[in-house]
Amino acid sequence: MVQKSVLIVDDEEDITWGISRSLAKTYDLKIHCVHSGDEASKALKKTKFDLVVSDIHMPGRSGLQLLLDIRKNYPGTKIIMMTAYVSQEIKQQIESRGGFFYIEKPFDIGYLREIILEALETDDNGFNGYIDRSGIRELLEFSCARKRDFSLLLAGNGEQGTICFKNGDIIHAECGDLIGERALFNILNWGSGTFKIEPRLIKKDRTILRDWKTLLH
Repeated sequence: MVQKSVLIVDDEEDITWGISRSLAKTYDLKIHCVHSGDEASKALKKTKFDLVVSDIHMPGRSGLQLLLDIRKNYPGTKIIMMTAYVSQEIKQQIESRGGFFYIEKPFDIGYLREIILEALETDDNGFNGYIDRSGIRELLEFSCARKRDFSLLLAGNGEQGTICFKNGDIIHAECGDLIGERALFNILNWGSGTFKIEPRLIKKDRTILRDWKTLLH
């Protein structure tokens, strides 16, 4: 799979650093950070980005102006807008200009990762990345919160596993000869691993009956 690229735009360097560091720990991405709308415009001319994550209020070229430029000149690039305050007027401007999503500051970095994953996973090629032990549980929680039908293909600890999600529930897991909850808990005990999202249900038969919150907490 081709490595996907993300451009992060914010005049606060600690924010771009925090987002890029969080993404790099988990997902296999090319990440580029800039600190103004003008820098972002220059970067877009040089590099094809799959996703732009941008603040709205910045000195010089604003995030809304950048959004309009991306929609006009780079229609295949997805966009997530960040702002400390979302007025009704800003909401209308984002919607009218085709913003993919907006998120209010301060935000939980894990929630932003979920939104970024959602944006990048909306094609037929799926998405992949690396996770540590705590990241496996976190990834499953995010996957359930998205309420979509898809499968996770995982590898780690010398094993391979599959977890299937249907409308926010974990309905099936398998790992080697293990099926259902035993397979799920075995995967959760891996020290680290890799994952790939398959945007379809590989197996529709339900082997896990308990709800995900009971299973993961």
